[in-house]
Amino acid sequence: MLAMALPFLVVFPAVAEAHLFHTVFELRDNQLTKDSLLVLRLVEFPDENFAMAEAVYLGEQRLRLKPGGFRTWLRRPLEPGMVFKADYQMHRWSGSVEAECRRLDHDYGTMLHRRIEAGLSARNADAVRTAFREMFFHLIRELFDAIGAHLGEPEAPIQLYEFLARYFSVAHEAFLNINHRSSAVVLRAVLDAVGRTLGDAERGTPPAPEVFHQQRVRFLRTLGHALQIS
Repeated sequence: MLAMALPFLVVFPAVAEAHLFHTVFELRDNQLTKDSLLVLRLVEFPDENFAMAEAVYLGEQRLRLKPGGFRTWLRRPLEPGMVFKADYQMHRWSGSVEAECRRLDHDYGTMLHRRIEAGLSARNADAVRTAFREMFFHLIRELFDAIGAHLGEPEAPIQLYEFLARYFSVAHEAFLNINHRSSAVVLRAVLDAVGRTLGDAERGTPPAPEVFHQQRVRFLRTLGHALQIS
């Protein structure tokens, strides 16, 4: 299960070297979140560069904001990130957001790739945003499965939880705060509760699998209802 759930957990080498095996107060980002945020930024006003957004989505080009240039995009060659494998060894990752969408389409019978491609072609930013929210819903569900499979281990649950929280922040939190405020409040509280179920080795607090499962079900049910995902 972990091998299936973790190919999208990519980080740059500097981040991995600094933060792989200890806890820091830092939002976890990876190549998937970086590329996804760029796609969403590029389809929004005033950029509205759907052609470049598609190139990022397909993994044909990776970009970053040029320092000091708010709307200046710096072209860069492909720079594969790093991926966490089950043994926590670092391996090069040459995937793309498109590849993840195709994998989810295959695994869950979704039509994410078709919807995103159609949205990009039609210059429909709302359609792209909606599909991305569903994509991250399924990725969060996989992360919950991976955390549950590794409860009690010293490092894996915390690392996975950090990515789960980041995925929720990237894809859902702002949308829910604006459109489904009550659900946003509940989900933030449940997410904090999930973190407490993982245990704390330094304090001698064991994980709580039953409570974790209850909070997992509550989180996914609430999020799925708000996003209208069955």
